[in-house]
Order: sequence, then C-alpha cells, then structure tokens
Amino acid sequence: MAKVPDPVDSLDPQARALYDHLVAERGRVDGMYRSLLNHPELAQHIDELGSYLRFGDSVLPDEVRELAILRTARRLGAAYEWVKHVPPAREAGISETVIEQLRQEQKPDGLTRAQEAALSVVECVLERQSIPQDTQDALAKEVGLKGVIELVVLCGFYQMIAAVIFAFDVPLPEGSHAPFGS
Repeated sequence: MAKVPDPVDSLDPQARALYDHLVAERGRVDGMYRSLLNHPELAQHIDELGSYLRFGDSVLPDEVRELAILRTARRLGAAYEWVKHVPPAREAGISETVIEQLRQEQKPDGLTRAQEAALSVVECVLERQSIPQDTQDALAKEVGLKGVIELVVLCGFYQMIAAVIFAFDVPLPEGSHAPFGS
C-alpha cells in the first residue's frame, strides 16, 4: 500500500496557512488534500482550480457539474469521489433515482437537454474521443462555449483527483461505505 504520511502536525507556516484556508473553505481537510499537503505548493494550485470549478465563478449549473462528477467517479470506480459528491448532487437537485441509475451504470431518466449533453461530453472525455460537433453545439446552446470547456477540464480534474486517491490508498471518508461492488 503506497500511503504517504499525514503531514498536518508538521506543516511549516506557509503550508499551515494553506491548511487553514482549506478547512475554512471545505469545512475540514481529509483524504486527498491531506496526501497533497506533502507538497503544499502543488496542493495550493490544485485547490485553486478545484475551488474555481466547484465554488468560484464557474459557468456550469450546479446540477450539470455534480452530474458530471458523479458520472466520472462511477466510470472510474472512484468510490471516494462518489461518496463525497452524492450530497452536493442532492443539494443541486439531482434525484435519488438518477443518482442510483448512475451508480448502477444505467442511462438516467428524465434529464434536461443540458444534462444529457453533459453526460455525452463526459463519455467522450473519459473515452479520449473527440466530442461530436452536434453534441458540443447542443451543450454550448445550454451552457455556452465556456461551459463546454469547463466541463472538459472538470472531467480531467476529477481524473487527476482519482489518480491521487488510488495511488496513495486514500480511504473512504469515515462512516461511509463502498458504493460499488468490487
């Protein structure tokens, strides 16, 4: 198991300031960010991008963003990401039925055009395929070209997060259960 040390008790003042910022922004620091704090400068850059995509001036509607994150997490088998993003997905208005269909790797029912187009884009990104022009146009009509670009970057960002979680054996958040079969 390739775990990295938990550096929180030995952070220098600059890294401690980043840790305090992460706690203020996210409520607590666990999992992936605790691992990344072994490289505070990198953790800061990752946090800046992640904060922009999730909490900042993102142009993606919350329900499109969280739907895309759940699809990405499920396709990658990234249980940690899944567990962390089901609550925000619910808050964004994604139904329990859709969440369960995603978990079971089924095509969700009752999605908006933007949500359907977003899932098609997610599939293209994860399969490392070009987005068909009509799919890109359909999503751009709903969220703009900036939204399409943001969605592609969002998928890549969560692939990176999954890589960190898998590589360093980051455990599921305390009290949670594995959402997928092995």
